[in-house]
Amino acid sequence: MIEKFNQAVRRPEAHGGVPVLPLLLDLLAEAGQQTEDALWIPDANERLSSAPFVRDHFTDPAIHVTASQYGEEAHRRGWLHLDRSLSAADHAALLDRAATWASTDRTLHEVLDEFGPASVTFGDPAPHLAKTLGYASGDRGAPFVVFHFAPAPGESTTVPEPVESASAALLAIRGLPRALFGLKLTPRGRAVCWPLQDPPGTYA
Repeated sequence: MIEKFNQAVRRPEAHGGVPVLPLLLDLLAEAGQQTEDALWIPDANERLSSAPFVRDHFTDPAIHVTASQYGEEAHRRGWLHLDRSLSAADHAALLDRAATWASTDRTLHEVLDEFGPASVTFGDPAPHLAKTLGYASGDRGAPFVVFHFAPAPGESTTVPEPVESASAALLAIRGLPRALFGLKLTPRGRAVCWPLQDPPGTYA
């Protein structure tokens, strides 16, 4: 069941969609006798999550934003298998640098060059498509940091052969303790949220 969840949370569209994820989590919780106080509704604001804001404004990666929330909860419970677990030093460096680093527009390739391979990829791994990358350490209580991407400019899911250099565009980073509401928007992300006006400083 854990293996099935790990496959579905990475590519929900290939495994019945996002509604399958809470069902799998319910089964895992029941099997592990962790059903008490379990809540799998990602819109819950018990941690003042900024994810609903991201989903509402960034329509392309919305399904991957939701999947990343389920993945984050699964990681806290030890159910998410990480493709890469960051060392304590690498995780601390990411938390320290990411917000300032994202003050300039960035791409998927630049994120991977700067912070290394993700712990988990939510969505299609093709470099030109919308997706969410999650970064986590072995400490399940430490921040689970996610990078949300829109498709590369001019690219879409209908492009069978994307330009070799095409790279998804970073819109936002969630899970940064030093950022307001844990959210940092790139300039491109702010333009998506407030296309007709100068964005307020709330999420800058």
